[in-house]
Amino acid sequence: MCKMSIRWNDVNYGQAQAKNDYERLIVKDQNVVPIGFEDDPQAAEWEALRKQLIDARDEVFEEHGFDTAEKLDYDFDVAYGFKLHEILNENVGFNNREASNNDFWNWLSVRVIPDVVHSRWGDNPDHYFKISRRTWLKVIWWYIHICWDGSEEATYELIKNNTTDTIQGLIERPGIGYYVDVYHEIMKKYKDYQDRNLFRRVMKLNTARLMTTSPELVEGGIEAYVEDLFKKASGENK
Repeated sequence: MCKMSIRWNDVNYGQAQAKNDYERLIVKDQNVVPIGFEDDPQAAEWEALRKQLIDARDEVFEEHGFDTAEKLDYDFDVAYGFKLHEILNENVGFNNREASNNDFWNWLSVRVIPDVVHSRWGDNPDHYFKISRRTWLKVIWWYIHICWDGSEEATYELIKNNTTDTIQGLIERPGIGYYVDVYHEIMKKYKDYQDRNLFRRVMKLNTARLMTTSPELVEGGIEAYVEDLFKKASGENK
């Protein structure tokens, strides 16, 4: 995979600009026609990144037979999420800080690969730029990043039985950032339960506790903290 030298910090692309460009997108034969990068000083780098991400989409479609799918769903989120995570992480300078920049995700969604986002969510601006916690590319990158368990194979085993609801409960929660170590431990523990209502209770309880508790300082560390979350949320330890 060819590495690119993209100046991530130069991306200044707020919701207002994203909205203007989103409204310029043209849908032709049920596909979005990208605007292009002629006005951007990093045009060559964005073109190269777009090619990698489109090639990745084509590989995923061919491997999983998504061309015949009536509607793309969680399986596509995971398969393309792995590709997106790999491609971005191969680029020097892309890290958690850059991945927390909503302007970058707006740009990637509206200007770089709007056609890929369109294949998943159609003409729903919430998943391009309008609601940052629902920006689809951001959501699936963070989902894979949080759940990463050393290899793609091990990570897939951890998340293969989850659903879109799991992603929403984990990534789209308002009000706090991503406490990666805690969230990862929650996902490891949740693998043994697969109860959506329990998962919602665990995440709600975790959100409340993080306001006053540092999990790594709890006796037994993060693992003990998460174990107690599940016990409390399941009524095992009242």
